[in-house]
Amino acid sequence: MRRQRGQTLVATMIVLVIISILAVVYFVGSGTGSTSARPDGKGQTTVGAALMKARDTECKQQLMQIRQAVQLGETVDGTFPSSIEAMRLGRDFETCPIGSEPYEYSPETGKVKCPHPGHGKY
Repeated sequence: MRRQRGQTLVATMIVLVIISILAVVYFVGSGTGSTSARPDGKGQTTVGAALMKARDTECKQQLMQIRQAVQLGETVDGTFPSSIEAMRLGRDFETCPIGSEPYEYSPETGKVKCPHPGHGKY
């Protein structure tokens, strides 16, 4: 009976150590260094990096939808909508989801881009 209690305690301690190690790796990272550092310095943890990647994708999708709206809003004589607000896409489409910077839109060329660091190629 006494021997079995000792084995149960040891097994419980081993399980707690393994869970602790997994939690540290999940929330802090494996310690191998960041494979791709973000220009804006956000998303330093594993969870944060995944969240920032999702927001990057959201920014790309918003820019694609704005560009499609610009093409649809182009008039017969070749003029583009006067602003992003004039296209009535909604307030979510006016700013970057990460830094909340307003998107830069040129009504002369119909080009739209995100000024957030690292989003220049979107």
